[in-house]
Amino acid sequence: MKTETVTIDKTALSSLNLVLPVLAFIIPFFVSGPQILTGSLVNCFLFLSAAYSSKRTSSAVIFLPSIAALLNGLVFGKFTPFLAYFLPFIWIGNFILISTYKKNPTFVGMILSALLKSLFLFIFAFVFFKLSIVPQIFLTAMGLFQFFTAIFGGILFLGINKLIKNH
Repeated sequence: MKTETVTIDKTALSSLNLVLPVLAFIIPFFVSGPQILTGSLVNCFLFLSAAYSSKRTSSAVIFLPSIAALLNGLVFGKFTPFLAYFLPFIWIGNFILISTYKKNPTFVGMILSALLKSLFLFIFAFVFFKLSIVPQIFLTAMGLFQFFTAIFGGILFLGINKLIKNH
């Protein structure tokens, strides 16, 4: 059986500044699967933007996915209106992920950035839950799910990154 190695042309990297924000925005519309899939893809885009894109592109990737999820209502279904409370915190969490990874662009940095993002979001979910602003489902959605999607997105990023670096 013949195996093929997929490589990414370095010139394609220059188009990431355009492609990543577009992908980050449309994923919540077209990937209506489980949050684990949508979140993993979005986190992969966050890591890609941290590694290869401009600050402007990274900013778009920080903001656009959660806005699209809110507009589309796919990620949380009937709980989507509660997502509006979290938008600023999701944006800050995404910023934490990107900035932490940029300071330590290693496997450990990827784990640390995932942990810090999920911990930050969980703290606000816990406060909002205790204040009876959001239902209990957000404790898991903004805690463990955020951690797992950031880890899975980071692993996907590491695979893509290896393809890029080997080209």
